[in-house]
Amino acid sequence: MARIKQTPYEVLLSEFGGVRSLARAIDRDPGSVNKWRKGDGTIPSSIQRKVLETAWDRGIRITANEIIFGRDEN
Repeated sequence: MARIKQTPYEVLLSEFGGVRSLARAIDRDPGSVNKWRKGDGTIPSSIQRKVLETAWDRGIRITANEIIFGRDEN
């Protein structure tokens, strides 16, 4: 198994351009989005679909796998 280079949280921040930009895109408070960083950087399952669809609507290339598991080093 490959070592994870970026957590799902880090992937989203890099793709959306930061906490505020991501929060604005998905109609969430930046403080609540920032809480995802704690622990292992996972995205709550209740918001994963919205994040993925919002990314695709904006032309951001991200997969469901990356939102759940993060990005591999490869």
